[in-house]
Amino acid sequence: MTIGYVGLGSMGGALAERLLLTRELVVYDANDAAVRRLAELGATAAGGLDDLGPRCDVILLCLPTSDHVRAVLLGDGGLADTAKPGTMIIDQTSGDPTATQEMAEQLAGRGVHLVDAPVSGGAAGAAAGTISIMVGAGPEQFAAVRPLLESISPNIFHAGATGAGHTMKLVNNLISGAQRLLSFEGIALAAKNGIDPRTAIDILTAGGARNAYMERVMIPQVVEGRLNVGFTLGLGHKDVRLACQLGMDTGVPMFFGNLTRELLQMAINEHGAGSQIDTAALVVDRISGTSVVPAQRPSTED
Repeated sequence: MTIGYVGLGSMGGALAERLLLTRELVVYDANDAAVRRLAELGATAAGGLDDLGPRCDVILLCLPTSDHVRAVLLGDGGLADTAKPGTMIIDQTSGDPTATQEMAEQLAGRGVHLVDAPVSGGAAGAAAGTISIMVGAGPEQFAAVRPLLESISPNIFHAGATGAGHTMKLVNNLISGAQRLLSFEGIALAAKNGIDPRTAIDILTAGGARNAYMERVMIPQVVEGRLNVGFTLGLGHKDVRLACQLGMDTGVPMFFGNLTRELLQMAINEHGAGSQIDTAALVVDRISGTSVVPAQRPSTED
């Protein structure tokens, strides 16, 4: 079985590197430097989608948005035209479940299968083999892709039919995004009233307010001023926006989701969509008149 990987950015590159520990890969990215990095680790570089498609039985994708996925799959010279009939495509993008379902139907008419399998846990989780993988697929498709996904992590969950993996990723990022911003706000409140942020975080993580973000990120990243977590404000806003849209489409009120989306938009307006997502803490500091994020920060923050 020949395996391809398209999209070698921060997350896709980490996932492809994890696969390379046990699998041979053919890789492609519009960024030549990303392809060279994986080739130096043992992957085979493809010259383009028209080169990769016919060579592979399974192709994994990890791209910024479902629009990018659509272009790679269904655009001119895309994988729908170049992949062999029977090819399994596994989309690890944080995507739009509605778009995923539509693309799956279009690909099925060409004899190509699409499974959604986004992840949660960041590049560090991918490297460690602990990342969570949420799969949207029929039972037979899930059984077919599970052995390959186990090469990335044992933490694999069959969320449901096509699109369910992307739905759960939006739910995950909605909750984690809201927790992130609420954690900023709470620590700013403590700091404004004379409590050292480190002390506040230690107290909160020992009690009922603890959450994964506060436990793992607040001190080593935010309080230390190391804001480069490898995920941008633009991508965070995209995921929360899609979650809110899904709520609107399916009749679920999104009170906290909409607040989260608007604060991320405020941060984008101030710092740009390409800035790291934890720069939202700078907005909370500005509004609160606090300095939870130190004024002197490492030069690698962005």
